[in-house]
Amino acid sequence: MPLRVVVAGASGVVGRTLLPLLRARGHHVTALVRRCPDRSCAEQADEVVTADVLDLAALREALTAAAPDVVVDQIAGFGPAGPHDAEAARRAADRRAATAGNLVVAAVAAGARRVVAQSTAAAYRPHGHEVLDEDAPLWTDAPGCWGDLVRSIASVEEAVLTCPGIEGVALRYGALYGPATEFAPGGTVHEQVRGSALPVVGDGFGLTSFTHLDDAAGAVLEVLDDIDPGAYNVVDNEPAECAEWLPAYARMIGCPAPVSLTVEQAEAQLDWLTVHRLTEQRGATNFRLRETVGWRPAWPSWREGFAELLGHWPG
Repeated sequence: MPLRVVVAGASGVVGRTLLPLLRARGHHVTALVRRCPDRSCAEQADEVVTADVLDLAALREALTAAAPDVVVDQIAGFGPAGPHDAEAARRAADRRAATAGNLVVAAVAAGARRVVAQSTAAAYRPHGHEVLDEDAPLWTDAPGCWGDLVRSIASVEEAVLTCPGIEGVALRYGALYGPATEFAPGGTVHEQVRGSALPVVGDGFGLTSFTHLDDAAGAVLEVLDDIDPGAYNVVDNEPAECAEWLPAYARMIGCPAPVSLTVEQAEAQLDWLTVHRLTEQRGATNFRLRETVGWRPAWPSWREGFAELLGHWPG
């Protein structure tokens, strides 16, 4: 059944991928952006509205005019942050929590029945060598700026999942890759690997669950209707140890293999969050989403997804 869908953060990497898919399904799409959109965003939506999501009054007015059935929150705001960005990370965390809260309030006022929000599977508290499901706790007491960001993620999910009168869905993406992401040519990870600045640390047991932009957007399509409210991991089928994906990625971009550091060396040379991700971060399972709606990732393994992104995939 066609729905009226507002996409907040429509000009972001997931939003840009999502808009044409929604239109192809017959949904009426309103792109909500903070500034005047680029041409591609305007062309892929039925209408475009501008509003600052931190301005609740303006946001309520914009959503009421759009009259959505579903509000999709694809506003990013929790990315990697090093030790020198602690204050910026705290500000980003506060903004992200505030934007989610405002979107929920405005969605209720506009008569929407469902809010779908972007979250992250990187926020789980590390536990042994297990791959984690949605019942695992978020690491809200993590050290430093990462703790600030995880607490903001928890606030986003609380706002979406506990508001009376609204059906809330939180999509916990893995490490997003695809065009214009940090793994694409010129992106942060791409440049770090090119510069031998991202090593294999210790045994390389840190797990990363990856999510192609196509699969992030495809999951949104599946949860617009007829799925129980709650949190769902949106990740591929193959959580990867850094000792596996980092050398493979380096080969694909034509770089030497990453250097190897002991944990002690890494702690002396790298920021805490990078060491955490390379040594103790846990991956996530997509079992709940697969079994609930039959969702399957178009890119079930990061291997094929990276190959396509970096020009090594046939066709």
